[in-house]
Amino acid sequence: MDIIDRIALDLKLDKSYLARIASRSAFYYRDFKIKKRNGGERYLAQPSPELKTLQYWVLNNVLNKIPVSKAACAYKKGNSIKKHAQLHSKSRFVFHADICDFFPSVHSSHLNDVLRIHKNIFDDLDLDLESSILDIKKICFRKDALCIGAVSSPAISNIIMSSFDSALLDYCKAKNYIYSRYADDIYISSNTYIDKSIVDFLRLELERKGFKINYSKTRFYSPKYRRKITGIFLTEKSQISIGTERRTKIKKMVYDKLINKKGNPDEILGYLSFLKDIEPNTYNNLIIKYSKYCDEDIITALSRK
Repeated sequence: MDIIDRIALDLKLDKSYLARIASRSAFYYRDFKIKKRNGGERYLAQPSPELKTLQYWVLNNVLNKIPVSKAACAYKKGNSIKKHAQLHSKSRFVFHADICDFFPSVHSSHLNDVLRIHKNIFDDLDLDLESSILDIKKICFRKDALCIGAVSSPAISNIIMSSFDSALLDYCKAKNYIYSRYADDIYISSNTYIDKSIVDFLRLELERKGFKINYSKTRFYSPKYRRKITGIFLTEKSQISIGTERRTKIKKMVYDKLINKKGNPDEILGYLSFLKDIEPNTYNNLIIKYSKYCDEDIITALSRK
């Protein structure tokens, strides 16, 4: 039995219908762009509901059963950018690197050997291994590359990076460094100086996987500079912070909404939720301070369109 057979059986759908979707999966995406914080654009490809259903089946029945490294901090239940930043919060020195075009650089060949190692998953489902590998390629890859937007892409990215994460963990353990990876963002921190030879080691390990380091985003941070982990700042007191700039922006957004009746409620509440998670005391003080500007619950007032 192959995966298409099994999905049809489990979901009570017509096999020929599912096979057509899988064979023409490249046409079952909607392409669009979103603005990045640096002013650039990120290209997303959202699968259709039909293709997404197939991807969810593969995710739940195959991909989620494959273990990933403890160093992989993105796309895992219970993890967050806050917890990730806290891993490094007591370190004085931080090194950050980025992988060039990460998702589009992941191909089915990266995943195939891992799937073969975990043949037991397919045996338990009574599936033929090799035909299932071909079906997963059709369902989860578009023109043999991962899409930013496919529901199975995050899990696949963590799976194929497990061997890389293991190599980095071993390297960092020997040097008493802390290593973590958040999607394509690589962080290494320490209370001692981080030698620049880490760049060459990282480049070689990435090349083994067929990836490239993004030198334009490679940074060494010390206590003399503002240290950042996935957009969150590390303070001199080993705490985490959203930073002065964003804190000021949130205060202005709240003031403008309450006084001038301007602003997007969803955006404001999103920023407030972020502030509450990272700096709960700052959030409480802000709510108390600005409550005097309204005669009702401040969150209700900020939620009004």
